[in-house]
Amino acid sequence: MCRHRIARAAADAPSPRWNFFPPTLGPIPGWHASPMTISASRSQLVWSPVLGWILLSCAATMAQAQDSTPAPAAQTLQEQTPQVDLPAVLGNSPATGGGGEVTRGELGIVIGAFTLYPMLDIQVGYDTNVYATPAPTVGSPYTYIRPSLELKSEWSRHEIRLLANGGFGFYPSATSQNYQNYTFQFDGRLDIRNDFYATGMVAARRATEALGTPNTEFASAPTVVDTIPIEFSLYQRFNRFFYRATAAGTRYWYYDNSVIFSGGLPATSRDRVEYEQRIRLGYEVSDDLAFWVSPSLQQRVYDVYINAAGQARDSTGWGLNVGATWTVGRKTKLEGFVGYQTLTYIADGSSTPATVFGLSGVWNGYEPLTIRPSISRTINESAYSAYQNYVSTTIGVDFTYEIHDAWIAVGGTSINTADFSPAPGVANTNPRTDYFWKASFGLQYMLRPQVSIGPLYEHTTGWTSDPSSGGPQYSRDQFSIRLVAKR
Repeated sequence: MCRHRIARAAADAPSPRWNFFPPTLGPIPGWHASPMTISASRSQLVWSPVLGWILLSCAATMAQAQDSTPAPAAQTLQEQTPQVDLPAVLGNSPATGGGGEVTRGELGIVIGAFTLYPMLDIQVGYDTNVYATPAPTVGSPYTYIRPSLELKSEWSRHEIRLLANGGFGFYPSATSQNYQNYTFQFDGRLDIRNDFYATGMVAARRATEALGTPNTEFASAPTVVDTIPIEFSLYQRFNRFFYRATAAGTRYWYYDNSVIFSGGLPATSRDRVEYEQRIRLGYEVSDDLAFWVSPSLQQRVYDVYINAAGQARDSTGWGLNVGATWTVGRKTKLEGFVGYQTLTYIADGSSTPATVFGLSGVWNGYEPLTIRPSISRTINESAYSAYQNYVSTTIGVDFTYEIHDAWIAVGGTSINTADFSPAPGVANTNPRTDYFWKASFGLQYMLRPQVSIGPLYEHTTGWTSDPSSGGPQYSRDQFSIRLVAKR
């Protein structure tokens, strides 16, 4: 029996420590982020007047637990692109959600000048490989419970929104994989005058780095991640020209729930603050099409300057993206970009350049079919001592299809690659690429517009270009029944 499997099974002994799952979360409508980076000393990064008021980034890393999902492409994107605002994930928006399309008019509880949108998502199923290990594997039944409350203003001017949702997972045969996660978020828009407004967001989030996802082979139980993101943006439009200036920051705290294997960094070596500044300058060719350019800066400052492996990973960087936003009617909106990003480490001056790109949005050109592309490429922080960072590339698509009357088909697929760069000075370490493929398909039967139920199947496979370095080598299948109730 392999060492990882022994450690993971032993971790299932009763423990006062819980593991956690993040509820999926969409961004504030109209906000878009893009990767970026800056050059300065460590003290300048912390005390710069531009950055000092921020403690924290709108786009906190939303690591997913190993639950099955009808939207694997969006979930994979959420796992691997902390610097990208994500489109709403199927099932987390009261307006849509796992049982097919439901309009706002059919949902919500009016409370004065506000509307409350409650939702409950429950899955009961079986996971054939809970620990995401090679054979022999360990399976377990599971139950996922995801409650959500959204309170939104219904004013003619200005807007505020309160969001509270959670994710709770229970594995009777693998209790070390249990999780309890949450998000509390406040965001809003202040209308200054016509075509000129400010937006802001602050949140507290708890998430997990699930086994079987990139950057997690160092642990036998999911690592917990607490984040406090803050973001402020200013938007103004002049005839057909517009700009959106954004300052953001995120505070990260990590908590290990197992003994960290050799080659992994402990939680105290990963705690950090990430800052981000970006501006989008654009021109609306027509009411449906806009082109824009977005330069950006980024700073990553670790709590411990020299980590447990004797490395200094504070970094700065910059990026430049060129993109377009295309809106066709009320149900179709796509946004894509291509650009360049570079990350430079302050201690030794080494850098990681990358071509970056992304595509997100919703396409509904054929009425029964809704497609949500999820494509992104970013430079992410590594949790391994032998690798300084990794370039994550995600390509995927999710869909819903109205088959007939009350029957809805849901599903999607995604492929994610993680290209790890060896840390300077580490001997006998070669570049490594990990691969993760995920696909799911399910049916939902609408008992009524607010309630749906149906089966869901998901398959995941992980493999690596360098098995000797400890990369993923597993496959797993998950079968479940999913109930979604909205009001």
